[in-house]
Amino acid sequence: MGRRTRLLLIGASAHRDALAGALPNCDVLVVEHALEGLWQSGRGRFERAFVSLGIGNKALRAVSSLRQVSPEMRIVVGCEPADEPLARRALDEGADEYILEPIKREDVEQAFGVARPRPLSTTEPASGPSLQEIIKLSDILQNLGDGALATLDRLATLLQQAFDAEGVVIQLDELSCTTGKANELVLEETIRRHDKPVGRVALARRAQGTYAANAAIRLTEYARLIEATIVQARERQRWRDLAWTDDLSGLHNRRYFEQTLDELIERASTKRLRLTVLLFDIDGFKNYNDSYGHEVGDKLIQEVALLLRRCTRERDIVVRYGGDEFAVVFWDAEKQRVPGSEHPHEPIELATRFCNAIAQHEFQCLGSDAPGPVTISGGLASFPWNGNTREQLISAADKALLKAKRTGKNQIHLAGKKDEESIPPNSKDPV
Repeated sequence: MGRRTRLLLIGASAHRDALAGALPNCDVLVVEHALEGLWQSGRGRFERAFVSLGIGNKALRAVSSLRQVSPEMRIVVGCEPADEPLARRALDEGADEYILEPIKREDVEQAFGVARPRPLSTTEPASGPSLQEIIKLSDILQNLGDGALATLDRLATLLQQAFDAEGVVIQLDELSCTTGKANELVLEETIRRHDKPVGRVALARRAQGTYAANAAIRLTEYARLIEATIVQARERQRWRDLAWTDDLSGLHNRRYFEQTLDELIERASTKRLRLTVLLFDIDGFKNYNDSYGHEVGDKLIQEVALLLRRCTRERDIVVRYGGDEFAVVFWDAEKQRVPGSEHPHEPIELATRFCNAIAQHEFQCLGSDAPGPVTISGGLASFPWNGNTREQLISAADKALLKAKRTGKNQIHLAGKKDEESIPPNSKDPV
């Protein structure tokens, strides 16, 4: 630069040294407030301006006003990585460019156009994370609740794009994922936890060119990031599981049931899958509490929950709905329903089998002086015949349960069927 230019810095004075170092032929005037910055821009001629979003909610208005006062001014915005979406809005308000804080000399030079960015060769990736990497990592962190494995898959995809790798392999504890073509691994780093190896991350060849020397250092940093991120994902999962688990029975609770049922109904609607809801409770449960005490009543619920797990399939959603009432969502992930088909046979058979198992089981909590077999009454409702929403299905199943109670208990009733078509225990032909 042949002559000295003037730059208006609206933000913390700590940015001055970085700006002055990157722009040695530029005089920097620092103001910490947006209004003062606008006043100064009206008093003197400034060729450049740097506005830090750290000044608060008036930053965007300051950018817009600066553009109106000085149409030819080069305006650059600085922000923390978390405020990057706000910086993009600043571009719409008139900013020419934005950079991330803490600001670096090379970023300032590029943003103000005083140095041409050095093109990266195909063998030399950037030393630090790109803006795209930061954005993708932010998305990963926002979705940690999806679980450790889903998070690991997203991290593998991030690494494949960041290193331009043909494929990536990540192994951490019991988790493992692969993305892309990972037949020939050329760069590998150990994942450590408290200095102990717990996994590895490996890259296949680059899609174009070869890896630069600093790629190994970057991969080491990503190995630390992977371990720390998965720790957070597992912690999020642990807290979510606690929030979705019934303390007494160990089953999922009503909150989990309602959220999962909504998701399954949406899947069943789009993919034409079968789905049936069972609601049931223990016949005369209040009498057990009154005769044996609440401690025995709690143990009775625990034994029923254990039997329920044994009689259902792994993919079925089994919950304690509340009190002595339980709920099961039977869904078929493979077979599609066809127009005109009836209620699925398998859920009815499983419900009837469970009804029989309860009646035949000797409950240890009741002892030898039990008044008789423990029985249950329940109602079955299927999508879409008995309802298209969670509320409709639960209502239909609950009405069927009440019919089962009124018609003698110890039976499973089908929603929408006549009373005489209730399914009693030991039924050989449940449909």
